[in-house]
Amino acid sequence: MQKIKIGIIGLGGIGGLIAVLLKNKNYTVICSKKSKQKNISINLNSKFYGSFKSSIKIDPNLKSANIIFICTKYPYLSKSLRNIKNRKALVVPFLNGLSHLKVLDKKFGGRSFICNIGKVVSFRDGKNSIIHLSKNSPEVLISSHKKRKSDIKIIKRVLKSINFSTKIINSDNKVIWEKLLRLSAISSITALYNCNLGEIRKSQKKMSELKNLIKEGLKISKKSHNFSGKFSSIIRLIRTFPNSLTTSLQRDINSKCKSELETQIGSIVKLSYDYNVYAPVYKKIYNKIKKK
Repeated sequence: MQKIKIGIIGLGGIGGLIAVLLKNKNYTVICSKKSKQKNISINLNSKFYGSFKSSIKIDPNLKSANIIFICTKYPYLSKSLRNIKNRKALVVPFLNGLSHLKVLDKKFGGRSFICNIGKVVSFRDGKNSIIHLSKNSPEVLISSHKKRKSDIKIIKRVLKSINFSTKIINSDNKVIWEKLLRLSAISSITALYNCNLGEIRKSQKKMSELKNLIKEGLKISKKSHNFSGKFSSIIRLIRTFPNSLTTSLQRDINSKCKSELETQIGSIVKLSYDYNVYAPVYKKIYNKIKKK
Protein backbone atom coordinates (compact mmCIF):
# COMPACT_ATOMS: atom_id res chain seq x y z
CA MET A 1 0.00 0.00 0.00
CA GLN A 2 1.31 3.45 -0.97
CA LYS A 3 1.76 5.91 1.92
CA ILE A 4 0.26 8.88 0.07
CA LYS A 5 -3.53 9.12 0.27
CA ILE A 6 -5.35 10.56 -2.72
CA GLY A 7 -8.58 12.57 -2.64
CA ILE A 8 -10.73 13.05 -5.74
CA ILE A 9 -13.38 15.72 -6.22
CA GLY A 10 -15.46 14.86 -9.28
CA LEU A 11 -15.66 11.30 -10.58
CA GLY A 12 -16.32 12.20 -14.21
CA GLY A 13 -14.15 11.38 -17.20
CA ILE A 14 -10.90 12.71 -15.72
CA GLY A 15 -11.52 12.18 -12.01
CA GLY A 16 -12.82 8.65 -12.53
CA LEU A 17 -9.86 7.78 -14.74
CA ILE A 18 -7.35 9.05 -12.16
CA ALA A 19 -9.18 7.35 -9.27
CA VAL A 20 -9.23 3.91 -10.90
CA LEU A 21 -5.64 4.10 -12.13
CA LEU A 22 -4.25 5.18 -8.75
CA LYS A 23 -6.30 2.57 -6.88
CA ASN A 24 -4.86 -0.03 -9.28
CA LYS A 25 -1.38 1.14 -8.18
CA ASN A 26 -2.25 0.44 -4.54
CA TYR A 27 -2.88 4.02 -3.43
CA THR A 28 -5.60 4.71 -0.89
CA VAL A 29 -8.11 6.67 -2.95
CA ILE A 30 -11.08 8.50 -1.46
CA CYS A 31 -13.71 10.62 -3.16
CA SER A 32 -15.96 13.39 -1.87
CA LYS A 33 -19.12 12.10 -3.52
CA LYS A 34 -22.13 12.22 -1.21
CA SER A 35 -23.65 8.79 -0.76
CA LYS A 36 -25.15 6.52 1.88
CA GLN A 37 -22.70 3.87 0.73
CA LYS A 38 -19.14 3.61 2.02
CA ASN A 39 -17.68 2.79 -1.40
CA ILE A 40 -18.42 3.44 -5.05
CA SER A 41 -17.53 0.96 -7.79
CA ILE A 42 -16.12 2.35 -11.06
CA ASN A 43 -15.55 0.47 -14.30
CA LEU A 44 -12.78 1.76 -16.60
CA ASN A 45 -12.73 0.92 -20.29
CA SER A 46 -9.55 2.39 -21.77
CA LYS A 47 -7.91 1.90 -25.15
CA PHE A 48 -4.57 2.82 -23.59
CA TYR A 49 -4.65 1.38 -20.06
CA GLY A 50 -7.02 -1.56 -20.53
CA SER A 51 -10.24 -2.41 -18.72
CA PHE A 52 -10.68 -3.04 -15.01
CA LYS A 53 -12.82 -2.20 -12.02
CA SER A 54 -12.04 -0.45 -8.74
CA SER A 55 -13.86 0.32 -5.52
CA ILE A 56 -13.29 3.87 -4.25
CA LYS A 57 -13.92 4.84 -0.61
CA ILE A 58 -16.22 7.76 0.14
CA ASP A 59 -15.26 10.54 2.56
CA PRO A 60 -17.18 13.81 1.98
CA ASN A 61 -14.57 15.87 3.88
CA LEU A 62 -11.39 14.28 2.43
CA LYS A 63 -9.71 14.92 5.79
CA SER A 64 -7.07 12.22 5.41
CA ALA A 65 -5.96 13.05 1.84
CA ASN A 66 -2.37 14.16 1.18
CA ILE A 67 -3.14 15.22 -2.39
CA ILE A 68 -6.55 16.32 -3.69
CA PHE A 69 -7.25 16.22 -7.42
CA ILE A 70 -10.13 18.54 -8.34
CA CYS A 71 -11.78 17.25 -11.50
CA THR A 72 -15.29 18.65 -11.28
CA LYS A 73 -16.49 21.24 -13.79
CA TYR A 74 -16.59 24.90 -12.83
CA PRO A 75 -20.40 25.24 -12.46
CA TYR A 76 -20.24 22.61 -9.70
CA LEU A 77 -17.00 23.78 -8.06
CA SER A 78 -18.23 25.93 -5.18
CA LYS A 79 -20.79 23.35 -4.10
CA SER A 80 -18.18 20.57 -4.35
CA LEU A 81 -15.79 22.46 -2.04
CA ARG A 82 -18.35 23.31 0.62
CA ASN A 83 -17.67 20.30 2.87
CA ILE A 84 -13.93 19.93 2.25
CA LYS A 85 -12.23 20.37 5.65
CA ASN A 86 -8.68 19.37 4.72
CA ARG A 87 -6.21 22.17 5.48
CA LYS A 88 -2.94 20.37 4.67
CA ALA A 89 -3.32 18.56 1.34
CA LEU A 90 -1.67 19.66 -1.88
CA VAL A 91 -4.42 20.65 -4.32
CA VAL A 92 -4.11 19.76 -8.02
CA PRO A 93 -7.00 21.21 -10.08
CA PHE A 94 -7.81 19.97 -13.59
CA LEU A 95 -10.45 22.53 -14.53
CA ASN A 96 -10.79 24.38 -17.82
CA GLY A 97 -10.91 28.13 -18.21
CA LEU A 98 -10.07 30.98 -15.85
CA SER A 99 -12.92 31.39 -13.36
CA HIS A 100 -11.79 28.68 -10.94
CA LEU A 101 -8.45 30.31 -10.11
CA LYS A 102 -9.80 32.87 -7.63
CA VAL A 103 -12.16 30.34 -6.04
CA LEU A 104 -9.34 27.88 -5.33
CA ASP A 105 -6.93 30.56 -4.15
CA LYS A 106 -9.51 31.78 -1.64
CA LYS A 107 -10.22 28.24 -0.39
CA PHE A 108 -6.72 26.74 -0.34
CA GLY A 109 -4.23 29.60 -0.78
CA GLY A 110 -0.71 28.53 -1.71
CA ARG A 111 -1.57 24.84 -1.45
CA SER A 112 -3.45 25.02 -4.75
CA PHE A 113 -1.35 24.56 -7.88
CA ILE A 114 -1.96 25.94 -11.35
CA CYS A 115 -2.24 22.94 -13.68
CA ASN A 116 -3.91 21.67 -16.78
CA ILE A 117 -4.45 18.29 -18.39
CA GLY A 118 -4.58 17.66 -22.13
CA LYS A 119 -4.29 15.07 -24.87
CA VAL A 120 -7.04 13.05 -23.22
CA VAL A 121 -10.56 12.10 -24.28
CA SER A 122 -12.33 10.54 -21.32
CA PHE A 123 -15.95 10.71 -20.22
CA ARG A 124 -18.44 9.08 -17.92
CA ASP A 125 -20.86 6.71 -19.61
CA GLY A 126 -23.83 6.01 -17.39
CA LYS A 127 -23.55 6.11 -13.63
CA ASN A 128 -20.27 4.32 -12.86
CA SER A 129 -18.46 3.68 -16.14
CA ILE A 130 -15.50 5.68 -17.51
CA ILE A 131 -14.69 5.51 -21.22
CA HIS A 132 -11.13 6.57 -22.08
CA LEU A 133 -10.73 6.78 -25.87
CA SER A 134 -7.21 8.20 -26.14
CA LYS A 135 -4.50 5.89 -27.43
CA ASN A 136 -1.81 7.84 -25.60
CA SER A 137 -1.04 8.93 -22.05
CA PRO A 138 -2.55 12.22 -20.81
CA GLU A 139 -0.24 15.23 -20.58
CA VAL A 140 -0.16 17.40 -17.47
CA LEU A 141 1.41 20.85 -17.14
CA ILE A 142 2.14 22.15 -13.63
CA SER A 143 3.44 25.57 -12.70
CA SER A 144 6.29 25.51 -10.20
CA HIS A 145 6.15 29.30 -9.69
CA LYS A 146 6.48 30.03 -5.94
CA LYS A 147 6.03 26.33 -5.10
CA ARG A 148 8.28 24.04 -3.07
CA LYS A 149 10.36 21.60 -5.07
CA SER A 150 9.53 18.82 -2.63
CA ASP A 151 5.79 19.26 -3.23
CA ILE A 152 6.28 19.26 -7.00
CA LYS A 153 8.26 16.04 -6.77
CA ILE A 154 5.50 14.31 -4.80
CA ILE A 155 2.81 15.25 -7.31
CA LYS A 156 4.99 14.34 -10.26
CA ARG A 157 5.85 10.95 -8.73
CA VAL A 158 2.16 10.13 -8.22
CA LEU A 159 1.28 11.08 -11.80
CA LYS A 160 4.25 9.18 -13.18
CA SER A 161 3.05 6.03 -11.42
CA ILE A 162 -0.04 6.01 -13.69
CA ASN A 163 1.94 6.92 -16.80
CA PHE A 164 0.79 10.53 -17.04
CA SER A 165 3.31 12.63 -18.95
CA THR A 166 4.09 15.58 -16.64
CA LYS A 167 5.88 18.81 -17.51
CA ILE A 168 6.94 21.35 -14.89
CA ILE A 169 7.00 24.98 -16.04
CA ASN A 170 8.01 27.97 -13.92
CA SER A 171 5.20 30.18 -15.20
CA ASP A 172 1.56 30.40 -14.10
CA ASN A 173 0.53 32.25 -17.26
CA LYS A 174 2.13 29.75 -19.61
CA VAL A 175 0.33 26.85 -17.93
CA ILE A 176 -2.99 28.73 -17.98
CA TRP A 177 -2.89 29.87 -21.60
CA GLU A 178 -0.96 27.01 -23.21
CA LYS A 179 -4.12 24.90 -23.15
CA LEU A 180 -6.82 27.55 -22.94
CA LEU A 181 -6.00 29.17 -26.28
CA ARG A 182 -6.48 25.98 -28.28
CA LEU A 183 -9.25 24.56 -26.08
CA SER A 184 -11.45 27.66 -26.17
CA ALA A 185 -11.04 27.98 -29.95
CA ILE A 186 -11.86 24.33 -30.67
CA SER A 187 -14.68 24.28 -28.10
CA SER A 188 -16.20 27.41 -29.64
CA ILE A 189 -16.43 25.91 -33.12
CA THR A 190 -17.45 22.39 -32.10
CA ALA A 191 -20.15 23.75 -29.78
CA LEU A 192 -21.48 26.26 -32.31
CA TYR A 193 -21.75 23.83 -35.21
CA ASN A 194 -22.05 20.58 -33.21
CA CYS A 195 -19.28 18.99 -35.26
CA ASN A 196 -15.97 17.19 -34.69
CA LEU A 197 -12.50 18.43 -35.58
CA GLY A 198 -12.51 16.53 -38.88
CA GLU A 199 -15.59 18.43 -40.04
CA ILE A 200 -13.91 21.70 -39.09
CA ARG A 201 -10.89 20.77 -41.20
CA LYS A 202 -13.11 20.11 -44.23
CA SER A 203 -14.74 23.55 -44.04
CA GLN A 204 -12.89 26.66 -45.16
CA LYS A 205 -15.30 28.83 -43.15
CA LYS A 206 -14.92 26.84 -39.92
CA MET A 207 -11.12 26.68 -40.24
CA SER A 208 -10.98 30.42 -40.86
CA GLU A 209 -13.05 31.06 -37.73
CA LEU A 210 -10.88 28.66 -35.69
CA LYS A 211 -7.69 30.43 -36.78
CA ASN A 212 -9.18 33.87 -36.09
CA LEU A 213 -10.18 32.76 -32.58
CA ILE A 214 -6.60 31.68 -31.90
CA LYS A 215 -5.24 34.99 -33.20
CA GLU A 216 -7.68 36.99 -31.09
CA GLY A 217 -6.94 34.82 -28.05
CA LEU A 218 -3.22 35.44 -28.45
CA LYS A 219 -3.78 39.21 -28.47
CA ILE A 220 -5.99 39.01 -25.39
CA SER A 221 -3.58 36.77 -23.43
CA LYS A 222 -0.66 39.05 -24.34
CA LYS A 223 -2.46 42.14 -23.09
CA SER A 224 -4.03 40.59 -19.98
CA HIS A 225 -1.34 38.15 -18.78
CA ASN A 226 1.75 39.03 -20.83
CA PHE A 227 1.65 35.59 -22.45
CA SER A 228 3.75 35.29 -25.60
CA GLY A 229 2.44 32.25 -27.45
CA LYS A 230 2.98 31.47 -31.11
CA PHE A 231 0.16 30.96 -33.58
CA SER A 232 2.19 28.45 -35.60
CA SER A 233 2.88 26.31 -32.51
CA ILE A 234 -0.80 26.14 -31.57
CA ILE A 235 -1.85 25.20 -35.12
CA ARG A 236 0.93 22.61 -35.30
CA LEU A 237 -0.33 20.96 -32.12
CA ILE A 238 -3.97 21.00 -33.26
CA ARG A 239 -2.91 19.18 -36.44
CA THR A 240 -1.88 16.21 -34.29
CA PHE A 241 -5.40 15.82 -32.87
CA PRO A 242 -7.71 13.17 -34.38
CA ASN A 243 -10.59 14.05 -36.71
CA SER A 244 -12.98 12.41 -34.24
CA LEU A 245 -12.21 14.98 -31.52
CA THR A 246 -15.24 16.57 -29.85
CA THR A 247 -15.36 18.71 -26.71
CA SER A 248 -17.04 18.49 -23.32
CA LEU A 249 -18.52 21.95 -23.86
CA GLN A 250 -20.18 20.70 -27.03
CA ARG A 251 -21.54 17.59 -25.29
CA ASP A 252 -22.85 19.56 -22.31
CA ILE A 253 -24.65 22.10 -24.50
CA ASN A 254 -26.22 19.32 -26.58
CA SER A 255 -27.38 17.60 -23.39
CA LYS A 256 -28.73 20.86 -21.93
CA CYS A 257 -26.39 20.42 -18.94
CA LYS A 258 -24.58 23.14 -17.04
CA SER A 259 -21.57 23.97 -19.21
CA GLU A 260 -18.23 25.74 -18.98
CA LEU A 261 -19.23 28.33 -21.58
CA GLU A 262 -18.60 31.26 -19.24
CA THR A 263 -15.22 30.13 -17.88
CA GLN A 264 -13.88 28.82 -21.22
CA ILE A 265 -15.20 31.45 -23.64
CA GLY A 266 -17.08 34.11 -21.69
CA SER A 267 -14.04 34.86 -19.52
CA ILE A 268 -11.93 35.50 -22.64
CA VAL A 269 -14.61 37.78 -24.09
CA LYS A 270 -14.70 39.67 -20.77
CA LEU A 271 -10.92 40.14 -20.90
CA SER A 272 -11.24 41.56 -24.41
CA TYR A 273 -13.53 44.26 -23.01
CA ASP A 274 -11.40 44.83 -19.88
CA TYR A 275 -8.22 45.32 -21.90
CA ASN A 276 -9.81 46.91 -24.96
CA VAL A 277 -8.74 44.15 -27.39
CA TYR A 278 -10.63 43.85 -30.68
CA ALA A 279 -12.12 40.33 -30.75
CA PRO A 280 -15.17 40.28 -33.07
CA VAL A 281 -15.11 36.53 -33.82
CA TYR A 282 -14.99 35.58 -30.14
CA LYS A 283 -17.86 37.93 -29.33
CA LYS A 284 -19.99 36.76 -32.24
CA ILE A 285 -19.57 33.04 -31.53
CA TYR A 286 -19.99 33.47 -27.77
CA ASN A 287 -23.30 35.26 -28.27
CA LYS A 288 -24.52 32.62 -30.75
CA ILE A 289 -23.71 29.75 -28.39
CA LYS A 290 -25.47 31.53 -25.50
CA LYS A 291 -28.68 31.49 -27.55
CA LYS A 292 -28.57 27.72 -28.19
